[in-house]
Amino acid sequence: MSTQPTLKNRRRALSEAATWISALGLMGPTWAQDNTLRLAVGFPAGGSGDLFARFLADALREELGRAVVVENRPGGGGMTVAIGFMRAPKDGNHLMLATGSTAISAPISRAKAPYNPVEDFQWIALMSNAPFVIALHPSVPARDLPGLIAYCKDNPGKLSYGHAGLGTTVHLAGELLKERAGINLLDVPYAGSAPAINDTLAGTVQMIIETSATLLPHHKSGRLRIISTMAEAREKIAPEIPTAREAGLDLIAGTCNLLAAPLGTPPQLLEPIARAVARVMEKPAVVERLLQQGIQPISNSSPAQARAFVSAEVARWSAVVKRLGIAL
Repeated sequence: MSTQPTLKNRRRALSEAATWISALGLMGPTWAQDNTLRLAVGFPAGGSGDLFARFLADALREELGRAVVVENRPGGGGMTVAIGFMRAPKDGNHLMLATGSTAISAPISRAKAPYNPVEDFQWIALMSNAPFVIALHPSVPARDLPGLIAYCKDNPGKLSYGHAGLGTTVHLAGELLKERAGINLLDVPYAGSAPAINDTLAGTVQMIIETSATLLPHHKSGRLRIISTMAEAREKIAPEIPTAREAGLDLIAGTCNLLAAPLGTPPQLLEPIARAVARVMEKPAVVERLLQQGIQPISNSSPAQARAFVSAEVARWSAVVKRLGIAL
């Protein structure tokens, strides 16, 4: 009797080997069986980063015809998601929605940065920018930014402001406001913008810095009062709100939304995603929807442009962090 394996046995052996390789996580990207696209974001549900991640997930689901899952990994002012993401599979199924905190402010605010935001990720696209606004609880008598500054100088240390976490872009914007205005505010960090907003609505803290998209509904209802925007010009969504520059403060700050893959992901796996993102950000309905939320959409952003943006913002805010002596 022949001891040579039959063709059927060889096929069975190859199939079993492939199963074990898959279980050990050694399969190449072209063998991947799970077609789910996973979009990690570094903040809990309800904040501006999470809202944009869910908008993007819905859009990519429609464009690519694939399942897209948002995975919230809050912590570290937006850094926890990035630290874990550096070990994510390079299979084209893992993406990160990086806000300004994750991509810029959080790592540079640390005495020892846990990652290099420019070099440690494969940037795909810069998708949007959104300026910050300053909002007060109705119990604060100030009606505008000069009034807030005057009140703080008359009542040093009385007001506190909530923000999404130490080292986040809103935290740095608040510290910059304190420096430029010469006022004393107590900063109260939270694990994301949603709990910070809730405590401001309750009056636990009296001030918050966030995006228009998250605060305008509360401004319109009267539960908060937006007194200024940190934009270069008044926002079309709320033209009645003056800029900080109009009050004599050179205060430009906001957040952004970028898309990244783990460093080393084959470019050919990311090209369909990049093209889908470009199509989404060019749709008139999407553009109008984002503008109505105070978000400036950016279309046709290349990986090189996204990386250059991160590099320029890291340099700009690193100078602020150094000047203010922030080393968390």
